[in-house]
Amino acid sequence: MPSDATSTVAPVEPSSFELMKQKYLLCYNAMSCGAWAYITYKVATNGYANHKENYEDIGDYLLVTQSFAVLEILHSLVGLVRSPVLTTSLQVASRLIMVWLVCDAFPTVTSHIAYSTMAIAWGITEIIRYAYYCMNMVNMDNDYFWFVTFCRYHFFYILYPVGAYSEYLLIQAAHEIAKKDPAHEQLATALNIFTWIWPPGFFVMYTHMQGQRRKFILSGKLDEKEAREGAGAEKKDN
Repeated sequence: MPSDATSTVAPVEPSSFELMKQKYLLCYNAMSCGAWAYITYKVATNGYANHKENYEDIGDYLLVTQSFAVLEILHSLVGLVRSPVLTTSLQVASRLIMVWLVCDAFPTVTSHIAYSTMAIAWGITEIIRYAYYCMNMVNMDNDYFWFVTFCRYHFFYILYPVGAYSEYLLIQAAHEIAKKDPAHEQLATALNIFTWIWPPGFFVMYTHMQGQRRKFILSGKLDEKEAREGAGAEKKDN
């Protein structure tokens, strides 16, 4: 005779490795969010009038912060996160080119307003991205989380083109300087190649983000949120 008692399955306790992974990723994302918030704050407070001072104020900090993003390729390679290795590598590599081969190698180009608009576009993008990761990891489900989620899947429509175009202008400026100096002949060639591959690279990243947005909408999470809010409103009315 089958028992009438309802069987319950005990929740599976996460392994010690899983707990360590979660703590590490939460710490990494929180620190990255804070670092980008500082960069964005410094550029924003300098404003347009003092935009030529931004490299002096945040240049080294931006270089170090962005260089640490190499860890994200490693995270993807070893399976700590589900991000695609190709798109992660493409984004990190393009940023490293900007901070090392363009801005660090030719600091005079950073007096262009494009350096400030690039830093702002990167900063806002990364604040949203890392905040989203942190909130998602702690299973946050409130208005703050859904605001950040909205920003993540909508702001890129403006931030990505602004960032990519600013990068392109800086690469062109660096190329103009490099091609006049025989000592930078090889770097000038590389920069010239970058001016050709930047537009298709931007297209890949932009369409990838559009795909992520489409996948999120089709996942039904927004419908679930609206259903929960509707149920909550019904309870209040009753």
